Amino acid sequence: MTTKKVYFTLLLILICQNFYSQIFFANNALIQINSNAVVHTNGGVFLTNGTDLTNNGTLQVTKNSTFPQAGNFTLTSTTVVNGNGLYRVEQDWTNDATFTAQSSTVNLYGDAQQFITSTNGTITEFNNLSLTGNGSGNNRKKTLQNIDSRVSLTGILALNNRELETQTNDFTVLNASSAAITNSLTFGSEGFVSSLDPGYLIWNSNSQNAYVFPVGSSLGTLRYRPAKIQPSLANAHSYGVRMNNVSADNYNYFLAQNDGSIESANALFFHSIEQLNGNSPAEVGVAYLPSADGDWSGMAHWHTGQTQWNSMGQTADAAISNYTYVNKAAWDFSEPGTPYVLVNLMDALVIPNVFTPNGDGVNDVFSINGKAITDFNLTIVNRWGNTIFESNDINTSWDGTSNGTPCLDGTYFYILKAKSTSNDYNKHGHVTLNAN
Repeated sequence: MTTKKVYFTLLLILICQNFYSQIFFANNALIQINSNAVVHTNGGVFLTNGTDLTNNGTLQVTKNSTFPQAGNFTLTSTTVVNGNGLYRVEQDWTNDATFTAQSSTVNLYGDAQQFITSTNGTITEFNNLSLTGNGSGNNRKKTLQNIDSRVSLTGILALNNRELETQTNDFTVLNASSAAITNSLTFGSEGFVSSLDPGYLIWNSNSQNAYVFPVGSSLGTLRYRPAKIQPSLANAHSYGVRMNNVSADNYNYFLAQNDGSIESANALFFHSIEQLNGNSPAEVGVAYLPSADGDWSGMAHWHTGQTQWNSMGQTADAAISNYTYVNKAAWDFSEPGTPYVLVNLMDALVIPNVFTPNGDGVNDVFSINGKAITDFNLTIVNRWGNTIFESNDINTSWDGTSNGTPCLDGTYFYILKAKSTSNDYNKHGHVTLNAN
């Protein structure tokens, strides 16, 4: 069929199998695309002046045209679009009117950078949003331009191997299923969401499943570094996540400002994670690539009130494919501040070899010091092998007594088994008690 320019001003019901046009321009028209109809337009779609479009079929918009704004899908001036069909758009999506997604799917399939935008602040709520194409670099991006966007309570965000770039805007997934975001996991070609402060990938939750936020960045070094949040309760929650592809120092979260337990911190990137709604604890994890990022055994959180990084205490590692997650269980989000960074903690044990329990306030107890200790068991015995003291708490010291009775001066022996975030300790040694 020969392509042509079509201007719709009246009623048009498309029930044919295929319909072709060079540009689809509708001015105050009533248009219905039935489920068996496929509409192809090579120049773009521009709907204006109260046009009402119901699409239950397929509307395919390509940029194979010399017309201005070829390949764009544009709604303006009190236009209403609804239906359960498929919209395949090769260039930009501009919504200045009313788009009611119902159970429809929008596929942004272009090989050049595509924009989701509005000139009057209208937020598009998609049902299913699928991102495809073959472009690389910036042409891999589907970009929010000066506007937030979201998918519906029943919708799916299918990233495939594309980058959804929110810039400083938010993209929200209202669907609380932990399967509501999908992406390619082919190593080096993962699909991800990138954001700049204060933009977020926001996801609602209502289960105890793990919600994997596929965040990353192509600014500078390309990095896909997802984050995981697993709520402890199946209550309604909302979380915002962003991967910042620079050192935290760039945002004045200076890595050198910490609680003294941090030996080193990841200066390549850090995550921003926020519990926007709800108050249940959750397991929080961030991923890194050991071959590119180095090895990390812990995680720290920026405490706004203290203006420093604080260790998050006991964490656990879990390898998933090429990536390793550092996970913090039962994190309650109670400390203000949203940045999180991978760290290695100072975990060397300091064990004294003499103490003087004479009550002068100096060196009166036998105390073992260490950072990031997760398990601890200390036994003190005398020269005949009798147990004098036991403790499973590194913060509990031996005061030189046994059952409340002061021990004699002399040499005692300790047996220590402990674990830190990066080491196992199995030590035997002696300590001299000198109360004089």
